Amino acid sequence: MVISTLYWGVVQAVSALVVYAGSGVSSVDAKGRTTIPAELRDSVQQSSGSNNVCISRHSSLPCLIGFGGSERLKLRADIEAQWQSAVNRGTEFDREMAGVSASSIFETAFEASGRFVLSPMLKHFGRINDRAFFFGATTHFMLWNPDVFLKEAPAAFNPIKDELNYWLSQAKRDK
Repeated sequence: MVISTLYWGVVQAVSALVVYAGSGVSSVDAKGRTTIPAELRDSVQQSSGSNNVCISRHSSLPCLIGFGGSERLKLRADIEAQWQSAVNRGTEFDREMAGVSASSIFETAFEASGRFVLSPMLKHFGRINDRAFFFGATTHFMLWNPDVFLKEAPAAFNPIKDELNYWLSQAKRDK
């Protein structure tokens, strides 16, 4: 399925069904520059139809989430569908409150290599320091400080901790 989106007056065709899968650890320099792993980068490009990524705070975990443009548009469509459903039921629905989480979505360009800049505020809320662990979560990807992930990620993420430990062992081996 392909949908068309309008960005700055230009219509782009983007995939409506992108799956974010894969993982990797990237360094983060003092300016916040980091790199989206290739497998995830391909999904972001497919979703956005360009080299733009949306990064936001996770609503309940100490990490960030990322996704492409079509997922951002789906969030808007979901809010509108919830509002229409409430209207049909004759119940109240506050679209403004439903869209509050969208206020912290930041869209930024990334280079062909996947390198982009995390803003100081996003680094702060994601508790990101000198490394970021990226992994796909089907409808988006997550960015964690590896140390925070190992200590604080929910038990359901234990299999992903094995992936992180693999990437950390590879980094030690490559030194």
